[in-house]
Amino acid sequence: MKIVLVTDSYNGENGGCVATRRLAEGLKKRGHKVSIVSTDANGEGDYAVRGSCPSFMKESLEKMQFLFGIPEKDVLRKAFADADIIQIQLPFYLGYGAAKMARAMHKPFFAGFHVQSRNVVAAAGKDSKLLDAILSEIFKFFLFKRVPVIQCPSRFAANLLKKGGIKCRLEVVSNGIPEDYTPRKYARPEWFGDNLVLMSMGRHAPEKRQRLLIEGVKRSKYANKINLLLCGRGEMSEKLIAEGAQLPVPPLVRFVTQEEKLQYLNTADLFVHASLVDLESLACLEAIGCGLPCLVGNSPHSAAPQFALDDRFSFEYDNVDHLAEKINYWYENRGQLLKIREQVAAMAEQYRFKKCMDQMEQLYRETIRANNA
Repeated sequence: MKIVLVTDSYNGENGGCVATRRLAEGLKKRGHKVSIVSTDANGEGDYAVRGSCPSFMKESLEKMQFLFGIPEKDVLRKAFADADIIQIQLPFYLGYGAAKMARAMHKPFFAGFHVQSRNVVAAAGKDSKLLDAILSEIFKFFLFKRVPVIQCPSRFAANLLKKGGIKCRLEVVSNGIPEDYTPRKYARPEWFGDNLVLMSMGRHAPEKRQRLLIEGVKRSKYANKINLLLCGRGEMSEKLIAEGAQLPVPPLVRFVTQEEKLQYLNTADLFVHASLVDLESLACLEAIGCGLPCLVGNSPHSAAPQFALDDRFSFEYDNVDHLAEKINYWYENRGQLLKIREQVAAMAEQYRFKKCMDQMEQLYRETIRANNA
């Protein structure tokens, strides 16, 4: 198949960019021809559009390497000319223009659901229900009410759209766990010592709640026996380093290489995820893929609680005392975590990338048939 993926930014570090790159690479490995329409498309067969960045979000978006795309008609027409199907990843102005062009050219197309309105509100440093509601309606107008099908990465995401009044077909297909993320034998880093090692991954940003993790460790009665790994980077990195310096064991706060990430996922004791907003959570997928149990905040705006095996692996979101209690519990019962890894690895099988790619190919074929009927 000739597949065109439309996304405002392709080479950034946010979850939507990572998911789109993995999808494109997976499709290419299966023999499909994949083209990218984006502000930062930079490969053979790709199509670049101009980008813009609102001033009030500039700092945050620059750290994310993200621009909003302008739907240039000439570029879209050329990109879609020989496409068998078009997948529009984000509900912004570029997505709106892409949906209109695909419909005008009678091309099969559908949407991916990779960003909530709350993501944008949080990235702007705001906490406004009104702004969230306004953006939600804009997303529906730009894209979600203009497509016949939406691929949702979780049941939570599909339910969110249903509650918002979206009537089209909603297909739940996980972003999947790439092949690299499997249980492997790694030497435990010497600097871990005999400490309980808590790992977190993701962009250093307010909505990811890394500051809560630092405070949770600080309030634990075993704080001097805990290593906290905050793997990533972002606008909050310097603040996290400064606050983390107050802990008895200063945390690791930096971007890590792929090899380091795999080593830590296979040798840490517990993955801790406090993010307020997630449509699935690539970080949790990668953790369970390596068999690492997840302790997750139960935010009503996040799908990540699906990765908690039971109540022992869930804490009240934004409740630092409850988080500290769970950390204390797992320090005292850390021997159980090794036994649980097999359960976690078994849970991960339903999210394996091959299975998810099979489902995506089926979704493409069904959408093409429906368009040609």
